[in-house]
Amino acid sequence: MANDVNDEAVVFCSNPDCRVSETDLCVEAFELSACPYYGREAEETSETDRGSEEKSKEPSSIVLPSADTLTLAETSRLLRKGAARVIAIIGPRDAGKTSLIASLYELFQVGPVAKIRFARSQTLHAFEQTCHDARAASRRAEPHTYRTPRGEVRFYHLDLGGAPLGHRLAIVLGDRAGEEYQGAADDASIAMAFPEVRRADSLTVLVDGNRLIDSGARHNLRSEILMMLQGLVDGGAVQAGQRLALVLTKIDVVNKSPHMARAEKNFISLKERIQQLFDHVFFVIQPFKIAAAPKTNAVPRGTGVPELLTFWLEPAPPMDVSLPVRPEFVRAFARIVPLDA
Repeated sequence: MANDVNDEAVVFCSNPDCRVSETDLCVEAFELSACPYYGREAEETSETDRGSEEKSKEPSSIVLPSADTLTLAETSRLLRKGAARVIAIIGPRDAGKTSLIASLYELFQVGPVAKIRFARSQTLHAFEQTCHDARAASRRAEPHTYRTPRGEVRFYHLDLGGAPLGHRLAIVLGDRAGEEYQGAADDASIAMAFPEVRRADSLTVLVDGNRLIDSGARHNLRSEILMMLQGLVDGGAVQAGQRLALVLTKIDVVNKSPHMARAEKNFISLKERIQQLFDHVFFVIQPFKIAAAPKTNAVPRGTGVPELLTFWLEPAPPMDVSLPVRPEFVRAFARIVPLDA
């Protein structure tokens, strides 16, 4: 009959998965007479249609960098691109680490700092977040600086230039919760988990001026800093030849305190004790006094920060490349050395 469906009349199907010409069976399990695809040729896709499909799979928007703090891997890639300085800012809790970083960024908003000019940054959003709560725009009753969470290290980036440098130089600031650095005093083995300290060109140890004028807290503060440094050294995080900045923070509070003279004397004493213990480790140990985020108008915001920045940007100390002295031997045979020695 004319309406009968047979293999001789039709042996093709528009379903690309169907093998009716080989198996005589519908892949959809239909009777051949009821299959909507049987007997129809597959529709060819034009080049235009294929191009449209490929374009539809492409992202419809451009993904921009987050400008957040850098990860360890991102920081490593940055340091391989050119000249850079890594600064590890360490100290007990609430010593003012994040305030110092925010203050440096705020100073560059006004203009050059110590004749150094801002060039660019990969962490602008992170800087803005850090500074926001200390600004009037945050509508806070009192200025506040965001605290660094425990369990992570944050890297802030600045590209700097200007006549004093003579070339573009990157600076990377490592910020970690103070409690973690204090933990190195109890367990020196955790110090190796601080890559910002191991790689640092300069270590910046903050001494909380607010605690230094407190009769009950000043002795504990001194002990905490000495034990923290000892833990970092014993744990192998501190490398010989690194530079150390010992920074007294919150000098606006210190200057208006009746115990100002005693606090400054204690700071000098702490610096001398650190020199006695670690002079063989650090290339230089230099004291600074700053007011990164003063609570009053007694001193300008960022007091002492330009001097600290200058210290950070100083060239790294020369490496000791002196060759070992060969011992003198009496016998000529003992003085023979390999040609590649």
